[in-house]
Amino acid sequence: MKKSIVFVALCAVTMGAFAQEMKVQSAYSDMKNERLAYAKKNIDEAMAHEKTKNEPKTWAYAGLIYAQIVQESNNSEASKAVKKQLKEIKEPMEEICQQGISHLKKAIELEEKAGTHEFSATSMEALKVLCGAEAYYTGEFYNKGTDYAKAAEMWAKVVDDAKFAKYGKLVDDALYYQADCYRMLNQKDKELELYRELAKNDTKRPDVYIKIYADNKEKGDTTKAINALRKGVKMTAGESGNVNSIMKTELASAYLWAGKNAEADKLLNEMLSKSENDVTALNGIARIYGEQGDLAKAEEFYNKSLTIDANQLDALKGMGNAYFNKAVKEHKVADAIPLEEIEAYDKKIKEVYGIYEKSIPYFENAIKIKNNDFEALNKLRLVYSIFNARTDVDQSIKQGYKEKFQIYDTEVKKLAK
Repeated sequence: MKKSIVFVALCAVTMGAFAQEMKVQSAYSDMKNERLAYAKKNIDEAMAHEKTKNEPKTWAYAGLIYAQIVQESNNSEASKAVKKQLKEIKEPMEEICQQGISHLKKAIELEEKAGTHEFSATSMEALKVLCGAEAYYTGEFYNKGTDYAKAAEMWAKVVDDAKFAKYGKLVDDALYYQADCYRMLNQKDKELELYRELAKNDTKRPDVYIKIYADNKEKGDTTKAINALRKGVKMTAGESGNVNSIMKTELASAYLWAGKNAEADKLLNEMLSKSENDVTALNGIARIYGEQGDLAKAEEFYNKSLTIDANQLDALKGMGNAYFNKAVKEHKVADAIPLEEIEAYDKKIKEVYGIYEKSIPYFENAIKIKNNDFEALNKLRLVYSIFNARTDVDQSIKQGYKEKFQIYDTEVKKLAK
């Protein structure tokens, strides 16, 4: 009699375990046949049951099912049957996504503990899918711009999950947007900390290296500043488009700032030898010459750039700004001349007006290409505002200046609204 009781008890245990194992298999079968609500119900029960809750298989299947639910919820071409199944799932998809990530992490951790790898590869791939969905939901919240502090926390979790999944591209993206949250919160130290982590991770984002350079430049650390740009040049070397040219231009400018003229000349010559038809490189070189006050050289390279593409704003505004900035600098020199030195002042101010005048056609051509370009319109407004104070021209010319100022002032105010 005792043996019969033991036998019955053992059978009950075995049948119970078998029933739960069948739930796991049924859940997987339901998922494959797009019966997602049934799959979720069965796997949720299996995750809670004593007989299957510690099995890697249970959590791996749970993660796969949850990943499938999230994917189908974002599938505009999902079948009517699938859409009907999704309606039976009441939890928000963001919550399903987070739960799925948790399930897959647990599956991987259980396998590592057991020393098995039966489900690890599949779990990692599913985890990457869910991490991508998590980033999408986080991005939607971030783009609202209503709570950057919360968005930063959400991006931090995306970073952690993507690191677990060994999803390097997503780690890069999430760190970048988390840093941008801190930028919006004016938390510069946290922002720069993340940029430096991105640089250590060999990001190919050029603005990361430029921002690290600017921070070190502000602190007066010449070595770290230049090293940031050197790495930026290295990491963007294989990138398509004009990214590497931008980085090289920034590095050449940094060399000049640091007094390393030989290095700057070497880099500029290298750029010229390899970038004869690269308007970004030519514009960058021209900008550097403009910043150094060599307007003849700046004009030479801007004109080379415009010969390649006459309808580009960068070269037109770049040359206009080179003349405008030079005029502003010389204007300050004129204003510093003592009042009693009238002749010297008149000579200098006439030279200044001549430099301002040279900027005008470039800005005018820029607004022919883009009639609502705020920068070009505002610079023209400023030039004609300055010309209203001229005493070296007759009234009819001054009236023309006034009319031009009113035109550009009106356009600028429209755009500023």
